[in-house]
Amino acid sequence: MKKIFLFLFTTVLVMAFTACTGTKKTEAPAEQPVKSDTVAVVAAPQPAAADSVAPAKSPAEMLKDFQAYAKAYGEAYNNITKDPAKFTQLSAQSQKKVADMEKIKGQLKPAQLQVFKKTCDLIIKINNGGK
Repeated sequence: MKKIFLFLFTTVLVMAFTACTGTKKTEAPAEQPVKSDTVAVVAAPQPAAADSVAPAKSPAEMLKDFQAYAKAYGEAYNNITKDPAKFTQLSAQSQKKVADMEKIKGQLKPAQLQVFKKTCDLIIKINNGGK
């Protein structure tokens, strides 16, 4: 029970520090009118290129990424005394990664679905303190 509370406290603490370290936007100073006979030319913003958007990954690729994340998370848990920051960073991503995979769960083949369940069980085991 103490491990669960410690894990939750650590996660909340990391999220609080992440939220507090964000940079604030400064307001752009108002442009002063120019008192001259020249005409100021303002460049129009360029529209974003269509190819700058990353293509969506297939469910198989997302499953491989999820497995790689679970492996890294497990290794970080085993080496928590050496690098607690890495474990904390990966634990903060845990819920998002599982939620993203739950969205595409219906698109997985039966064999992939079994791999997904085993990987989720591994993550749950790590979140529960290895028990």
